[in-house]
Amino acid sequence: MQQILLIVAAIALGLATGALTGGFAFSSAVCLVAGIFLVTPSLFKFHLKDFAAVKGHMPAIGKNLWINYLLLTTIALAIGFASRDIGIAGALFLLALLPGGGMVMMWIKNSGANVKLGFIIFMLNLALLLPVTLIFSQFYDLAAPFFPPVDLSALGETSTGAGVAPMGPFMILIVIPFVISRIILAFFPKLVAFTGKHQPLISKATMFGIVFYLFALSTSQLLFEVSLVELAKALLATLVFYAAVVAVALKLTDHSPDGKAVFWHIGTRYITLALILAVFSVDTFGATFILPIMFAYFIQIGGSGFLSNWQKNYSHSAASVATE
Repeated sequence: MQQILLIVAAIALGLATGALTGGFAFSSAVCLVAGIFLVTPSLFKFHLKDFAAVKGHMPAIGKNLWINYLLLTTIALAIGFASRDIGIAGALFLLALLPGGGMVMMWIKNSGANVKLGFIIFMLNLALLLPVTLIFSQFYDLAAPFFPPVDLSALGETSTGAGVAPMGPFMILIVIPFVISRIILAFFPKLVAFTGKHQPLISKATMFGIVFYLFALSTSQLLFEVSLVELAKALLATLVFYAAVVAVALKLTDHSPDGKAVFWHIGTRYITLALILAVFSVDTFGATFILPIMFAYFIQIGGSGFLSNWQKNYSHSAASVATE
């Protein structure tokens, strides 16, 4: 609940600030902030030798790959096509391509999953950011003929002129944080310890700042141009997508520690990263492109808390039955 209130406050304050000031101009520095404060702390626990453990978990890793990048992307495309709105379709496709996220390791720990496997999958998914952005950068051109044309007249002077440049997010969100993490590990061990102790607070503060900033952008003021019908359609499409995601995760994983680790990487999306990438493409897809990602915050954070408690209760019940 605290995290949902945090996101609600960040979105509301961001939109209000944008409405009062006319909105901020977009700066790619927000990507660097996300990389340093969200990605870098996770990399402190990573060493190249950890990839040697991949061989011992190939079935789980293979399941993560084909479910996330084949099955769920297909489901997202089907729901997006049914919406008849290329902005909604593009957002769902982007969410499908970005499994896991900054909070996934917390849910993995809380549910008693295999933390080491969860971290390996987290790193592999991050490493796939470059091909993911390459694929997504082609989506509009390939999908546009199958959707009604997008009305971009409301953009006016709010256009950022940005597009998804695949190499940019990969360098800023992966390569630079990795280099910084190696430097800090080698020369600033006290900073590593401090970050480890306060990482939840750092993550929440960073998430709040990024969400506030992105919704205070001039492009985010386009949300006020969205009709109630479009709002309802985006909410329904996002709910259906997450229902399908959770159903797939429950059906295709088990309650073993490895199964739970895969479950959380299927059942959650990297929403903050999706929101950052969405800002690069709102000029192409229109205002509805932001809506599913905004709704995803509320659905995922609330749903993850429920699922974490359910997994804990299930494990306790199974343990009690086994000892009887």
